[in-house]
Amino acid sequence: MAEFHLHHINVNVDNLDLAVAFYRDIVGLPLDSTPDQKFRSQFFRIGESQQIHMNELEDVHQHRGHFCLAVPCFEDVFRRAKTAGVIDLTVWGRVRQLPNGVMQMFLRDPSGNLVEIASRKGVAIDPEVLADELVEPERGMYRMEPGAAFGAHEPA
Repeated sequence: MAEFHLHHINVNVDNLDLAVAFYRDIVGLPLDSTPDQKFRSQFFRIGESQQIHMNELEDVHQHRGHFCLAVPCFEDVFRRAKTAGVIDLTVWGRVRQLPNGVMQMFLRDPSGNLVEIASRKGVAIDPEVLADELVEPERGMYRMEPGAAFGAHEPA
């Protein structure tokens, strides 16, 4: 059986310049070479063989739908995102440490796309980050009743 791997994620944005600043400067993704597609676009490199394709195209954005990036330094992204005011607590609640120790937070890009940011498993987290008011004090999972309205969540 052949193995599958994710080649790229396509994200449509309203303003490519704002999106590039968000994904490059706050999240920390490196730019990748981008072909001329006859519309504004920018590719970002994820590891050796994966990408995010960012296209400035009109689209409808989901409220809860998201993709997740495991980042090399969660604390750095957390601090930049907090300073920029892009951490979204309304959909899945506060930043939290899952039972397995992985940190998890959700950011809104300038076009309204939801991006989950996760630490790598087994990485020690700075106690200053864990004590921040945006971080749930107890480890746990996000929980939500089926059919719950936007922003309805319950700490586990």
